[in-house]
Amino acid sequence: MNNTTQIKIGDFIKENKITMTVNQRGVNPFMNDSKFPMDHYRVCLQVITEGSHRQYTTYFSKGMGHNGAEPTTEEVLDCLASDSAGIENEGSFENWADGYGYEHDQKARKTYQACCRVSEKLIRLLGQDLYNTLLWNTERE
Repeated sequence: MNNTTQIKIGDFIKENKITMTVNQRGVNPFMNDSKFPMDHYRVCLQVITEGSHRQYTTYFSKGMGHNGAEPTTEEVLDCLASDSAGIENEGSFENWADGYGYEHDQKARKTYQACCRVSEKLIRLLGQDLYNTLLWNTERE
């Protein structure tokens, strides 16, 4: 795939044999300060290819307006890609904080570091080439 070709996120998932399991949880340990009621899930993304099985397990939350509908693979991957693209685009904590309207404080730094970990784990799951395709050449929701 060249750098100008766009692929829909659903096709990206199918082509790369990405699967996901979902388990509902009562809480998301990373969102304990949310002021809004939410449904929380523990999701496990997997990529299984010949001789390789990689997975990424994380928490994912959806507003109660979704009426308990489980997250889709597209939703989760889109969210992770969005967090990662923000890290890739901004290049530093200061640029990231300014770009997203955060103060330069410890709480914002923790959020930035969490996004950095998402990016690193997504690279381990997909590999650098597929990670780049997801971020820059995939039509996400």
